[in-house]
Amino acid sequence: MTCVRIYPADETQLDAYIDLLEEAATWLWAKGVRQWRPGEHRAARAELRAQLQSGCLILAEEDGRLAGGCLLTEVAPACWPDAASDALYLSGLVVARWAAGKDLGARILDAAAEAARRQGKTRLRLDCWDDNDFLKGYYRARGFEDRGRVQEEGYWVRLFQRAV
Repeated sequence: MTCVRIYPADETQLDAYIDLLEEAATWLWAKGVRQWRPGEHRAARAELRAQLQSGCLILAEEDGRLAGGCLLTEVAPACWPDAASDALYLSGLVVARWAAGKDLGARILDAAAEAARRQGKTRLRLDCWDDNDFLKGYYRARGFEDRGRVQEEGYWVRLFQRAV
C-alpha cells in the first residue's frame, strides 16, 4: 500500500518542483506536444519564485518520493481578462511519469481547491495550451468550466474555472 501526502511546501523545495516540470516538458516534447519547452522552467526560476512568494507551492509525495505539484497565487496571469479577488490561480500542475495513472493530478486539484476555500476564495482558475485536447478534457472531467480562449504570446490558451 502506498502512502500519498499532499502538502503546502516552502521555497526550499522549488528546485525539486522545477525538476519535475522539466521532466514533464521533455516527455511532452518527445510526444510532439509543444506545451512546455524543455529548459523554460529552469530559465523562469525567478518568476516561479515570485509566484511562490505571492502564493504557495502544493506538492505531492508518494512513499516519500516527490510525485507532483502545482503553484497557487492570488495574482491573475496576464491571460485572464478579469482579475478576480475571490479566485486563486493554479499553474504548473505536474505529475511525475512514474506516478501517472493513479489519479494524483485530481487529488492535487482537490487540495488546491481546499486551499482556496481556506483562504475565503470561491473560485479556482487555471489555463492551458488550447491545442492540448487531452488536458482540456481532463479539466472538464474534474469540474472545471470552460471560460473561453485567449491569445497569449503568439499562441492560444484555454481558460478554466471551478467553484470551490
